[in-house]
Amino acid sequence: MAAVALGLSGCGTQIAGHPEPAAGFGAPDETAASATSNASPVPPPTIPQPRGTDIDPCVLFAPEDLTAVGEPVGPPRPDDPGPGICTHGLRFEQNAAAAGFGVPFAEAAARQPGGTATAIEGHSTWLYCEKREVYQTCAATTAVREDSTLVTLLSLHGASAADTAEALHGLTGAALRKLPPG
Repeated sequence: MAAVALGLSGCGTQIAGHPEPAAGFGAPDETAASATSNASPVPPPTIPQPRGTDIDPCVLFAPEDLTAVGEPVGPPRPDDPGPGICTHGLRFEQNAAAAGFGVPFAEAAARQPGGTATAIEGHSTWLYCEKREVYQTCAATTAVREDSTLVTLLSLHGASAADTAEALHGLTGAALRKLPPG
């Protein structure tokens, strides 16, 4: 089953190709809290051009954006697995990609103490990858405003963390370019 990670709680039913809480995006637990308290503080995010988030998350990935990771299957699923997130099923082994908007950058990084800081198109990005069964899931939380992040996720069957992260980098850049100035 695809294991795409989201910063949401309340994802109950697992359905083939749907994201489920994984890769550190659930509500912070005691382990994350203790790991975070021992971690270095995350520096303030770099946001070269603030972006608006008043956009349908289902348009953040166009079919042509997804062709590098698999052919889209069926229509995008808005508010799946939670509000403000849109999931795209991909043909092959129940792979999935998702995009939406999340909590401020520092809060997202605190929820994922095993992640790493990087940048996509100059925007601070927190990358977190986790393998669950045979699915490699990576999540990129990209600072677009002081109070909001673009969250992109990719879950691929049998892929390595490096390959999944590289593919997610391209998807995140494509989604970032669709956001209006804000």
